[in-house]
Amino acid sequence: TNIRSRLPVEGIVRASMASRAPVMYEIAKSELTYTEFTPASFVEFIIHENERLGNRDVPFAIHADHLTVKNPEAVEQVRALIAEQLAAGFSSFAIDASHMENEKNLAATVELAQPIVQAGLSLEVELGEIGAKSGSAEGFTQPEEASWFIGELVKRGVHPDLLAINNGSIHGTYFGSSQEGIQLDLTRRIWEAIHPWSVDIAQHGITGTSLDKISTFINFGIRKGNVGTLWQNVSFGFAMNQNGNAITTETREYIKPPYRGLPDELWQEIWTWAKETGNTGGNIKNANKVFSAQLNAIAATCKQRISDHAFEEALRLFEATRSVGLADSAWEFAAS
Repeated sequence: TNIRSRLPVEGIVRASMASRAPVMYEIAKSELTYTEFTPASFVEFIIHENERLGNRDVPFAIHADHLTVKNPEAVEQVRALIAEQLAAGFSSFAIDASHMENEKNLAATVELAQPIVQAGLSLEVELGEIGAKSGSAEGFTQPEEASWFIGELVKRGVHPDLLAINNGSIHGTYFGSSQEGIQLDLTRRIWEAIHPWSVDIAQHGITGTSLDKISTFINFGIRKGNVGTLWQNVSFGFAMNQNGNAITTETREYIKPPYRGLPDELWQEIWTWAKETGNTGGNIKNANKVFSAQLNAIAATCKQRISDHAFEEALRLFEATRSVGLADSAWEFAAS
């Protein structure tokens, strides 16, 4: 679950403890640029919240999501970030060189994975840029290339746990007439192609997907799901449909009920800033950093309603993903 502000984390931790469902708390390389967090402060906050709330026996991981490498020149920057995240205490990593052609993706992934492999930590890799071509079939990951990619990684001493793919999902909000389009039949075929290496699928871009569909993910090889925008919707207090997608006007203006999320006065300040600075639509995410001090200082009553809403949404997701009660199994897996 991707965290962009402090506000929903209490509710997620409480839900994890109540349901004994393990959680991966994630932050992407891009999210480090538009949230208040550094790698060290992110780890410190997640551990602090679990300790403060009394979590002693439900396991959680701290995951470096989308370590994006868009060209070979970016490898050194990402290598430095991985070193910083390792020092901070991250326990899982996702190398994303999917913007490049497959051979360059392979080379960058092998190079960057070395310290992660040496540390014996969890590794996710990516093939097929998620959300490419706005979810059209062009650019979808294909089973044959997935088999080649994983096979070549293993030959080079890199054995990932998970493969993230382009199967029709997008990051962020579905605006206007756009609809969720995760292709589960394609996902199953990719999983079958990589399963000989015991590699499973990581599903990105889950916000806006029905719980009924999410509940079938496990049947298609999906073993990890990323949810990020939902928690931003909960924190800001946006009206959402039954799938957690923000309800917006034709001009991509968010609708905020007064009894949800932030105080209305703060939301109005944020929205005014967003319109003046070009941060409407999906770019509202940039408010997480600009207004971090104000977000952290809202009244206790508002913090509580955000926590309670996050608690309920997290429970629904844990139930749909069949994660309830898996704490002991997760401990056993970690010890194996």
